[in-house]
Amino acid sequence: MKIFFCFIIIFFANSFFVDSIGQADSIISYNADFSTNYKNISTEINSIISKYKLTNSRYSIAIYSTKMNKYLYTYNPQMLLVPASNTKLITTFTTYNLLQSDKTIKTKIAIDGEIIDGVLNGNLYIIGGGDALLSIHDLEIIADEIRRYGINKINGNVIGDDTFFDNIYSRFNYSGDKDVVEQTANVSALSLEKNVVNVIVTSGSAVGKSVNVSFKPASSSFVVSNSAKVSASVQPTSKQQKGKKKNTPKNPITISSNLDSLGCQVFYIKGSLSPNKTYTYRVFIQNPALATASALKDRLISGSVSVSGNAIKKQTTTENTDIKIIYTFYRDANEIINTTNKKSDNYLSENLFKLNGAIFDKDKNTAKSASTANLQILNDNEIDTKGFVFNDGSGLSRRNLITTEGLTNLIIKAIESPFANDFINSLSIAGYDGTLLKRMQNTFAEGNVRAKTGTLSNVSSLSGIINNRSADTIVFAFIFNGGSVGTYKKIENEISILLSGK
Repeated sequence: MKIFFCFIIIFFANSFFVDSIGQADSIISYNADFSTNYKNISTEINSIISKYKLTNSRYSIAIYSTKMNKYLYTYNPQMLLVPASNTKLITTFTTYNLLQSDKTIKTKIAIDGEIIDGVLNGNLYIIGGGDALLSIHDLEIIADEIRRYGINKINGNVIGDDTFFDNIYSRFNYSGDKDVVEQTANVSALSLEKNVVNVIVTSGSAVGKSVNVSFKPASSSFVVSNSAKVSASVQPTSKQQKGKKKNTPKNPITISSNLDSLGCQVFYIKGSLSPNKTYTYRVFIQNPALATASALKDRLISGSVSVSGNAIKKQTTTENTDIKIIYTFYRDANEIINTTNKKSDNYLSENLFKLNGAIFDKDKNTAKSASTANLQILNDNEIDTKGFVFNDGSGLSRRNLITTEGLTNLIIKAIESPFANDFINSLSIAGYDGTLLKRMQNTFAEGNVRAKTGTLSNVSSLSGIINNRSADTIVFAFIFNGGSVGTYKKIENEISILLSGK
């Protein structure tokens, strides 16, 4: 009995040691020639695909073993297909290559006059460098630094400079698409809270009074034209009572906005609201540079820095050689890239796209420059770009084209690069986070598949890496174009699980 008990202890101790420290040795003893694990891989993958009738579908698959240094399986690897959000892999790969070792995005504060006894006799500039996450909290930090620099009065204007990008703010416009697909906020070099303002409409208890309107973020460039009133509650009909619908307003609140002659965004609040209600409406900021400069001015004034001039937007791209940089606010680019890839954030990816174009600086049209940058960076990494098309950075454009061979080669180059860890960490983990949070749970793939998803009404894509049971890193890319998106995702999951278990 004692011998048997000792044997159990030794067995479990050895098992734990192998699993936690000697995984590679364990796998080698399990199968010295691990490549035999892939002996029937083509048959197994074809079996998965054949279960589903992929009529009216065009698709491509590329699966590469880094340990064997060869493709394990391909199907139409050079077919040009619409990649949806797998486009973000190209966008972020290009960003990493362009930023190189300095992975920061900068918002600069500058002055164009002298400071005498705490008085700036000139203008203050906030110069956007493409930080798509700039927030009110960040502006408070910037305002504190301006005071710390010794400025307590500004005899001039606060100028918002977003000329690092061009003035084509709309993704729909610069992509040249014919359908919107998804509305995205304006893309600008100087932005505030992802260029979205929450318009908060609140009714009190007094019927007939105007509703209250506030903004988050607050900016003095937001102007209210309010004709909405608090209305008496409508008595629900018997049908509404059955559905437990009460306090139905006579008319819904409607909000529209446009820019006035000064560039301020005027919000027109119309309709009526039942007593003691609060509704929040998300509206895109139309003049981001002015909204940001105004918000900074407001925070300076609230911090006892007087400003004699106005908040204005810089209108020209002509460089002012007389300005002096007094403070730089830094953003780690990984903050933006991680959210872009893990959560497939379309707005952030479009900002990175235009950031790439501005850094590359090969065309006055920032989006065109970004597209050229993508192709150049891929070519520099010996990736065949024949036929590739990039109209945006997010993949919302249905006219983007790429191949799974191109995607796998990009990922291979990324995991061999100096930014390998950052790139890999930006991908969603199956069963754990991001857009793969609820996929492949309780399977071999959970925690072992790191990938970027892509979805449009006629597209599904998935590309990334798999660390499988053979201690092999598999690089893979799937793109499906057609009308069976749910089926395509099932195939992606099943093949990923199969490869994870090898």
